[in-house]
Order: sequence, then C-alpha cells, then structure tokens
Amino acid sequence: MPSNKTELAARIAAAQPGDSVRGLFFKSVLGLVQQRAGLAALEAVREGALTAAYSDLLTYPARDFLTLLYRAADALESLLGAEDAVFHACGERDVARFSSGPGMLIFGIISRGDPHKLFAGAQMGYSAAVSYGSREYVPTGPCSGTLHVRRDMLPPAYHEGILTGALKVLGLRGTARATPRGIDSADYDIQWEPAPALSPRGYR
Repeated sequence: MPSNKTELAARIAAAQPGDSVRGLFFKSVLGLVQQRAGLAALEAVREGALTAAYSDLLTYPARDFLTLLYRAADALESLLGAEDAVFHACGERDVARFSSGPGMLIFGIISRGDPHKLFAGAQMGYSAAVSYGSREYVPTGPCSGTLHVRRDMLPPAYHEGILTGALKVLGLRGTARATPRGIDSADYDIQWEPAPALSPRGYR
C-alpha cells in the first residue's frame, strides 16, 4: 500500500519555511534505500526536489526530508513492511550514524552510558540535528521516562526508531511508544532493560 500522502501533506503544512534538517540524515535514509532496494529505487526516490548533493553538516528543508521519508516508505515497503516500520528503521539508522558524528558529545561525554542523562539532553542532541521543536524529558522510574516533543512534524514512528536506536547505541534493549498529541506533537514513553551487572572480576 502506498504511504499516506494525505498525512504527508499535513506534516509538510505544519513545517515552517525555515525548518531544516542536517544533510547527514538525508544521506543516511538514501543510503538505506540503496542498500536494501538498489540503485534504481534510489534514483526514483531522488527525483525532483531530492537531487541535491547532500553534505553531512549543511542543513536542508525539513519539508524535503518529510518527502524523502515517505518516498523511502514506498520504496522499502515490500522489504521492511508498512510505512511505520520503514520510518522506524530510518530513525534507528539515523541515530546510529549521528552518534558517531555530531552526536558524539552527548552520547560519549554527557550521557556516560546513562539513558536518563542521554534523554535529559535530548533538546541539545536534536538541536544539533534540526532547527525546530522542543523536547522535555521526565524520568518515570529507574528504567523509564517520557519525552515530550512539541512542534516536530516528523512521523512518530521515526522518533520511536531514534529513541530505541539511541538505547542500542548505549548497548541496551528497550522500547519507545508514542502518544500523538497533534500532527506535530507527541509524548514518548521509553522503557529499557537494566544493564547486566558486572561480576567482581569485571565480567558480565
């Protein structure tokens, strides 16, 4: 089934003209399309507004990134499943790439392997990736918390992928479940399994 173009139009309408996304994320999604669906699918996805030679650190319109996500959903549906599954896969891939580049500060120095510290710094992390939106994290337990996201028009499944992918970067397993509050707002309930305890000799 083709991706929901009515929803795409609503998300594009929610984006403001100056909203932008770093080229790293465009390149990551395009790389996933080429890796899983091949060069012909990549060329089809890039038609029209998506022909730029994206640079990791430069920024490009968020409206174009939305278009890219929905085109990727069409290209990868037969391989990964319905659009939410594709959005989730894109989010996981993007955060893995981000964590080894512009996100090294928050993943490596600020979080120190602690998910609460990582998600408490979500606004800082997202600000290195996009130019819009607000994120506020509230811990709800030793291994859980809620991230309140406002004025961010990307699909909730994409952010769920980012959040579960972030846990994977820390070597943890977990889930993120969105409760949408509007076309550009959602609350994400995040849970993870505690890290295995180290034995006295330092072995798990």
